Amino acid sequence: MLKEAIYHRPKNNFAYAYDEKTIHILLKSKKKDLDQVELVYGDPYIWKDGAWQYTTKEMKLSGSDELFDYWFAAVEPDFRRLRYGFTCKDQTESIIYTERGFYKDVPKDSGFFFAFPFLHAIDTFKPPEWVKETVWYQIFPERFADGEPRLNPDGTKPWGTSPDRTSFFGGDFQGILKRLDYLQKLGVNGIYFTPVFQAETNHKYDTTNYLAVDPQF
Repeated sequence: MLKEAIYHRPKNNFAYAYDEKTIHILLKSKKKDLDQVELVYGDPYIWKDGAWQYTTKEMKLSGSDELFDYWFAAVEPDFRRLRYGFTCKDQTESIIYTERGFYKDVPKDSGFFFAFPFLHAIDTFKPPEWVKETVWYQIFPERFADGEPRLNPDGTKPWGTSPDRTSFFGGDFQGILKRLDYLQKLGVNGIYFTPVFQAETNHKYDTTNYLAVDPQF
């Protein structure tokens, strides 16, 4: 078991409030290194006979990339607070992974474990319903279509010629508007633009004025 590759942090995409009752937890490990992972979890203040009381839940292998496996579990803590760790198993050993390191047995003190201090409703992300049905299409406006040549910057190259890092081709909003039917035929119903505010470059990521759309567009 490659312990160096086992990773979790109690924030960001590794531990977050999914809704007002549910916490999502993720663990990363070396690809094809672990056979099973269990979440060890419980309320930090529930003890019995001098030991922290916990339960376990099998985590699902939710995905893999070239180097790592990702294990997932969702839990609904009774009092919206949580301490947790992981039981990691391969063919030869089983270890407990906590915020303080690796142990052979589950520590009796909840202070050893990762903490999700409290699940606040205000911290949950609530996207609007329409987002769930949206098929997004990202547009780099300068390279999409030139709909209004009179707006073209000085030195604009003819459309279709070879680009370079600093070249302009005159793409603008009018070019996009003229091709909305094309996007709809693709099934697109949401557009995500790269920066459109005033800037000196074709990509506009070096914005000089966030209060003005670039004149080229």
